[in-house]
Formats: sequence, structure tokens, C-alpha cells
Amino acid sequence: MAESEETVWIRDFRKSDLASALKVVQLSFAEEFELKGLDPKHIEKLVNQMFGMLGRIMRGLLKIFGKEFFRLFVAEVRGEVVGTTMITKQEKVAYISTVAVHPDFRRKGIARRLVKSALEYVQDQKLRRAVLYVIPMNSFAKTLYTGFGFRDFEKLVLLAADAEQVSSPEHVKGIEIADFRKSQTDTVYELLRSSEDPERLSLLDYRKKDLKTPLFERVFHLYNKVQMVALRESQIVGYIEATYTTSAEAGQISNVQVHPELREKGIEEMLICAATTKVKQAGSKKIVGTASARRPELIASMMKLGFKKHLELDGMVLESQ
Repeated sequence: MAESEETVWIRDFRKSDLASALKVVQLSFAEEFELKGLDPKHIEKLVNQMFGMLGRIMRGLLKIFGKEFFRLFVAEVRGEVVGTTMITKQEKVAYISTVAVHPDFRRKGIARRLVKSALEYVQDQKLRRAVLYVIPMNSFAKTLYTGFGFRDFEKLVLLAADAEQVSSPEHVKGIEIADFRKSQTDTVYELLRSSEDPERLSLLDYRKKDLKTPLFERVFHLYNKVQMVALRESQIVGYIEATYTTSAEAGQISNVQVHPELREKGIEEMLICAATTKVKQAGSKKIVGTASARRPELIASMMKLGFKKHLELDGMVLESQ
């Protein structure tokens, strides 16, 4: 098809775009969705909520007060949605995801225009930087992002396991796993600051309040969140987060933190197993965990429990002008 760049219209997502946009995304990220799963009915429910009366009112208020949580763009050619991208905000950082173009319309400048629109939004919102993740083997996307000025800053490893096959670790003497409580926020945040790469925390603008689920996500129930801590003599020495949606989508484990002096002693395994059990009880059949390539001990802990490496993602960042 010989559509030129001038025939492409980049506009905001509409509720009626859902089916076409989902098709484009599924075609573009088949490997990732095979790993994580995708429940179209769940997505449709969320879109209906966000574009319903309450959703429109809340999104309008958030936009007025500069707290807009996300923005969706689509690329349209002759009335057909052929591309899409989404920008979500965390503090002063924009996350650009799902830069997707239908296979029949690739190599026509559409992805470039979607990214350009996303970056213009970042500028308009006066955000500090844009962050995205891409499969390293996707040389076209890497070249596109590099051309806009993005640079690599981290590599993430995605590991997956069938929930029923995650093995139980040996109990570490003196360690107890418990649900996270709001009163522990300060202590957990200090643990994160001591155990996570400080440059990464600064770059992602991670703050204490990010341990709480944002109002928008709570109101629309985008996902269910599990937060747990590891205690030694009543002192917090570890933390983990997990999220889940429906049985058709994988539960996801992230932000596994253990005090640096206590790593590789089995606490990571206890946290991962406890979070997996909670997610499995909620109906998730598959678990996907995310770990930084800079944390080989965490990757080893997950593999010890039965997780297998499936994908690597390059994290890229662009500082706003």
C-alpha cells in the first residue's frame, strides 16, 4: 500500500477505536503478549469505565489540575486505525509504550510521527524526561528512538513460570514474610534507597508516594496490587510488589528489594514465593517477573524457583529540552 506520510492523521484515541487498536497492538507485540497474555474483555471494561460519565469527569479534572495520568494517540489512514501509542506519567517522567504500527503500513513514517506526537506531549506537560523499553533485536525501533536522542540506561530481564510449578524455598531462619502496611512506608522507602541503584531511582523520579496506588488506578481498578515485606526481628529487610488482573493475563512480580548485606541468603526466594502464592490464589496461571540485568543474584533466585528467561528489554531515556 502506497500511503504517504501526509495522508496520516495522528489524533487522540476514541472509544470506538478499541477493536482496531487492539488488533494493531497484538500484531506488533505478539511475543510479549504470548508471554504476558491479553484479555480483550478486561481491556474493553477498562475503556468503558474511562470513557463513561465518571471517567470523563475524572479525566477532565485531572487534566485541568495538570495530573492527567495517561494519553493515547492513534494513527489513522482513510478512516482506519493503523497505529497507536500510549504515554503514562509518573511524577515528572513520561513512559512511552506500545508504539505499534500495523504490518501493512510499516516503513511509511507512521511510527516516527507517533513518537514525535508523544514527545510533543511530553514537552507540553513540562515533564523532565521520556522513558521507553524496546526489544534489543528490534533494530528498526532502536534506530528510530536513537534518532530522536534516546540513549540506553538499563537492561531488564523478563522471566516467566507456570504459577503451579513455582517451587517452595527453604525457610530462612529468623525471617518472616508479612503484608505491607501503610505505617511501614518510610522504612520501605529507605530500604529502596539503600538497595536500588540511586541513578536509576533519580532517573525514574521514584518517590515515597509511589509506594501507594494512585487514585485514578484505585477508582478504575486497573489492576490488583500485592505488597509484602520481609521482617527480621521486626525490622524490614526486604520488599516485593506484584500485580494481577484476570486469569487470562499473567500476574507480574517487580520491585524485589533486599537489604544489600542480606542478599543471596534466600530472602529473595521467600518474597517471590509468597507473592506468587497470593497471585496464584487470585486465579493467575502464569507469573512474569522483571529483574534488572544488574541484579544477577535476583535472576538466579527466580531461576532457582523455576522461572525461565524469556525476553530482554533495553530501557532508553530522553531528557526533555
